[in-house]
Amino acid sequence: MTLIRTVERPLKDREAILECKNRDFYAVLVASTRREEERQRMESQQRKDGLVAKSRLMGAEDRGLGFGEELGFGDSGIKPKLNLKGSKIGEGVPIILVPSAFQTLITIHNVKEFLEDGVFIPTDVKAKQMKGPKPDCVTVQKKFSRDRVVTAYEVRDKPSALKPEDWDRVVAVFVLGKEWQFKDWPFKDHVEIFNRIIGFFMRFEDDSVESAKIVKQWNVKIISISKNKRHQDRAAALEVWEKLEDFVRSRSHA
Repeated sequence: MTLIRTVERPLKDREAILECKNRDFYAVLVASTRREEERQRMESQQRKDGLVAKSRLMGAEDRGLGFGEELGFGDSGIKPKLNLKGSKIGEGVPIILVPSAFQTLITIHNVKEFLEDGVFIPTDVKAKQMKGPKPDCVTVQKKFSRDRVVTAYEVRDKPSALKPEDWDRVVAVFVLGKEWQFKDWPFKDHVEIFNRIIGFFMRFEDDSVESAKIVKQWNVKIISISKNKRHQDRAAALEVWEKLEDFVRSRSHA
């Protein structure tokens, strides 16, 4: 054994093995993180639902009513109906609209990674990774924030599927820069649209000026990202959140 050890030469040390060259475990990290976030989100929502139900039930008992009677339905068997009108934004989860066309940077395929994780993944790449049909709606939250109060937003790409009362909940739209995107919207023109809804136009920072020529005439926020420097995506996502939250606050106090 002594003779063997004298002629041995190390091929790899501990550090070289741990480097794992030519292997990328980022997808594993993202999947693991997402599962943990989803678990925490569900637990948080269950706690909130329980507190709301308990609060309403206690209030009903104080007035000598049953839970159904407290909501005004008695024992008639009528199911509650939500009133989505009567507030400045509209009661319910706020809605963000994105284009369904692939030629825009932000779509329903990649909006969650961009707004929640601060990472831009091209739509064609993300679409190939997704299993099953394209979702009609995804939910996004501002994750990278110190605020304890986190608002959830619904992201949709089919304005034609919105009910009249749903439009009261629409707070933002990612624009293509084409007038036809707003065809059949319940507004007079893009001036009225961007007075009621904040608009965002996503572009690559080295794109020609012509690509944003039309949207510069509109009241929208132009957000630029790099084609290759993904570490800069977070700043762009934060800019979207900052402008969106400022707009929502202004509408709430209007």
